[in-house]
Amino acid sequence: MKLSVIIPVYNVSPYIERCLQSVVNQHFDDMECILVDDCGSDDSMQKAEAFIRQSASVTPISFVILHHERNRGLSAARNTGIAEAHGTYIMYLDSDDELTNGALDLLFGLIDKYGEADVVQGIYTINGNHTPDFVADRSEERREG
Repeated sequence: MKLSVIIPVYNVSPYIERCLQSVVNQHFDDMECILVDDCGSDDSMQKAEAFIRQSASVTPISFVILHHERNRGLSAARNTGIAEAHGTYIMYLDSDDELTNGALDLLFGLIDKYGEADVVQGIYTINGNHTPDFVADRSEERREG
């Protein structure tokens, strides 16, 4: 498995389906998507589970749902996801955010171009403003420079 996308879920009912659709739209086959239910009080998890059921026939992505017994917060939810992840690379995606089409192809294109990387960061948009570049962080260069 090349990539594990970890999505903590807590009271994001208006956003969760768009978030998950953006993952499915990647057409990136070698990945799993781990949702961590952090015990919100809305119907986020019901929407997520329905989305996963409906998309099962159209995506090769392996979806995994993990449940906390009580709300433990964002960091704990991410750590829960990491403990179950099988990917060589891990991506955190907030459940109220979306990936643009082709984002994973671009990020993994950097890995292919530069070789293994500890960190790959892509541009992101917040209210129409975005960072200018993709960045590949190769730890060997960092240590030598």
